Amino acid sequence: MNQPGVAAAAEHAAEGGRAGSGGGAGVASVADAVVELLRTVRRSKARLLAAASNDVDSAAQILLRAAAAEGPIRASALAASVQTDLSTVSRQTAALVTRGLLERQPDPVDGRACLLVVTTAGRAVIADHEQARTAFFEEVVSDWSPEERNQFAHLLERFTAAYDKTHTRWLTDAARQAAARAGHPEESSTA
Repeated sequence: MNQPGVAAAAEHAAEGGRAGSGGGAGVASVADAVVELLRTVRRSKARLLAAASNDVDSAAQILLRAAAAEGPIRASALAASVQTDLSTVSRQTAALVTRGLLERQPDPVDGRACLLVVTTAGRAVIADHEQARTAFFEEVVSDWSPEERNQFAHLLERFTAAYDKTHTRWLTDAARQAAARAGHPEESSTA
């Protein structure tokens, strides 16, 4: 997806679209806070991975949680659910099957295919991770009032939905512009 304009649109969106956006210092502050949050999360993930040794990494946790919520599920549907390519999901699920956290079962609709099912051990890993995650965030917001927690959760959900909607639109617009510049007007009008 390295189309001209797409990377620039994504970068502009990540930067908060400050130049000429008319949003003022408030928007710039939000953009700066989000960038700092992302940096903090990356640092935290790196420290967790270093400390985890043989623990299930975050990508595998995402797959386990999706398979538990939506399963039994085909690998292709799981890849679509977590928005990752099938080859990556296949490699990750193979490791989870080897570790006994997922198992493959025949698809009752199509015997040639298999479904991924979370095992009892996989559910225990999910539960342990959920408990640790809850304890971590309880500590993060320990000095916040219940009202502050609720307000933050509401605003963060609202921000995340708006961010995703805007980012998708920006990428679509950038792809249209790139198609128009490349002389493919049919793509620019239907993208």
